[in-house]
Amino acid sequence: MVYALYPNANGFGFVYMESALKLLDYGVVRISPISNRKVLGKIKQALDYFRPSVVILLDPEGKSSRTGNRVKALIKKIVIHAVEINLPLFQYSRDQIRNVFIQFGATTKYDISQVLLREFTELETKSPKKRKLWTSEDRNMAIFDTLSLALTWFYLND
Repeated sequence: MVYALYPNANGFGFVYMESALKLLDYGVVRISPISNRKVLGKIKQALDYFRPSVVILLDPEGKSSRTGNRVKALIKKIVIHAVEINLPLFQYSRDQIRNVFIQFGATTKYDISQVLLREFTELETKSPKKRKLWTSEDRNMAIFDTLSLALTWFYLND
């Protein structure tokens, strides 16, 4: 079982998958007010509950990464926790995700979400709105960010 996490400014997105085509659970966890201690606590609870065989996590050090310092610190803490509990962990950058999805004609996060919606029709009600320059990102985009991260692992490990 694969558990993918995508920490962001508001909390984190997650997906729990049996295989590349079998989505078991997904969601967005929002923490307000945001704190790494609270987010890490929720992630530890989820890992105890789901008991995955592998964790997939964003690599915030990619060359085109715009990940903030708080999220980078949180990711380091998640990595440390995974090592402490002997849980295999893999990290992929936005560039690596984009390199997988460019084969499907998708280069933006929105394009990738549309590719994912064709395969995972159960996510139709979570479909993100296309972002305008002056609007903030749709809160459901975290689900698609996380799913693209998980599928990058499946693609690169099959």
